[in-house]
Amino acid sequence: MLSAESGLMRIGLLGGTFNPIHHGHLSVAEAVQKKLHLDRILFIPSGNPPHKKEAIPPAEHRLEMTRLALLNHSDFELCDIEVKRPGKSYSVETISELKHRRPDDRLFFIIGTDAFSDLPTWREPERLLSLCDFVVVSRPHHPFSALPDIGPFRKTNLPILHELDQKQGMATLPLTAKTSIHFVSIPPNPISASEIRRRLAAGKETKNLLPEPVASYIIKNKIYVTP
Repeated sequence: MLSAESGLMRIGLLGGTFNPIHHGHLSVAEAVQKKLHLDRILFIPSGNPPHKKEAIPPAEHRLEMTRLALLNHSDFELCDIEVKRPGKSYSVETISELKHRRPDDRLFFIIGTDAFSDLPTWREPERLLSLCDFVVVSRPHHPFSALPDIGPFRKTNLPILHELDQKQGMATLPLTAKTSIHFVSIPPNPISASEIRRRLAAGKETKNLLPEPVASYIIKNKIYVTP
């Protein structure tokens, strides 16, 4: 896929615990890639996420599950930047480092409306919004019109956001002179990582929820088996 910007790569950044990674994550990435004509999407498993209270599998398991999930997606790439960094995983530090590594590329941080609503509690949220483009993807029960004002983002075009709450589509608003925020409304996805974990712990079927190599890896390593 050729970038629209004279040689620059358009790179999506999709972070998360991936506990476990499932078809829902992949479908969001595919939809965003298509809407925004992204050249690649980096999947970034978190190392030590500051907002997660529950125990999560060791990073090496989540890295391997993510690698396996991406095997048939040539435009998707595993990035271990957060796992390799000691201490808590803060998005503002991750994006700053990626901008340093890829100074000629345009970065798009992909986030759901649920997580964006919590953005004021993240480290340096206003600086984070100034570092790269944001792609805010619809999530059930978290409408675009209810998103908080943060830093350069002010809901000056509320009719657009209300419209996206009612139908699928995309709207783009400028954030800074160099970055924008893109609101992407996609069909609701019923797949939930927490429900998958419950099913795995109970020995129930997860067909059509997980990529087959991921399901096999989980079973082989007994990752979600209740002691």
